[in-house]
Amino acid sequence: MTITSYLLLFAGGMLAGVINVMAGGAGFMTFPLLIAAGLTEMEANAANFVALIAPNVVGTIVYAKELKEVRENLVLRLVIAVVGGTIGSLIFVYTPETSFHRLIPWLLTFATASFAAGPAIKHWLETHHDFDATRWLWLSFVLEFIVYVYGGYFGLGMGIILFAIYSIFSQMSMHHANALRNVTIGLMTFVSIFIFVGGGLVKWIPSLIMMGGAVCGGYFAAKIARRVPTQKVRIAILCWSVLLTAFSFWKYR
Repeated sequence: MTITSYLLLFAGGMLAGVINVMAGGAGFMTFPLLIAAGLTEMEANAANFVALIAPNVVGTIVYAKELKEVRENLVLRLVIAVVGGTIGSLIFVYTPETSFHRLIPWLLTFATASFAAGPAIKHWLETHHDFDATRWLWLSFVLEFIVYVYGGYFGLGMGIILFAIYSIFSQMSMHHANALRNVTIGLMTFVSIFIFVGGGLVKWIPSLIMMGGAVCGGYFAAKIARRVPTQKVRIAILCWSVLLTAFSFWKYR
């Protein structure tokens, strides 16, 4: 890789950090950027896990107070995240790359649809609090497990899906949902990275360069977030993800 590629990855990481703070969905930008830098699709997927783990760690720290307030069933949810993420990551490592290529368009379609549903999910979460979640808590855990299997395999859009599950099966606020999402996804990501390293899929230099950019971008994002309307950022990301999905159907058909 050239110096230009490294600079591009760092700049892309900075933008990803800003995007994650303002609207989420940075993986839609970092995944193709890593491929453009010379990584294979499987290496780019693994690098994405490394590059974007920082926002989950920071989010866990920021929402430490809220996390204490949702500690009921927290241990079970952490176990579900580890087991589900492990299964998904092992499937990813031990299936042929050609299978992953065929799945990319459908995975991106699923992630794009999840990201597009984000505002509606948030609205539902903020306005509906009359659902008796205690009767269906077991179903929430089953669905969360499925999401973590998916997340361990690919990961894009899983945060939005978890928001949907929390909104249906609990009465927690957005801040509490964010706290729970950050800690479980963060733990799952650590486990996935460990498995990807064992499978020889992690290219450390590009991954860490992009991670460094994401940390810097996230640090300065607060000031930018006040000036740029979040809705416009979301629309731009959604348009890009739709184009990326359409391109993937052409490339991997």
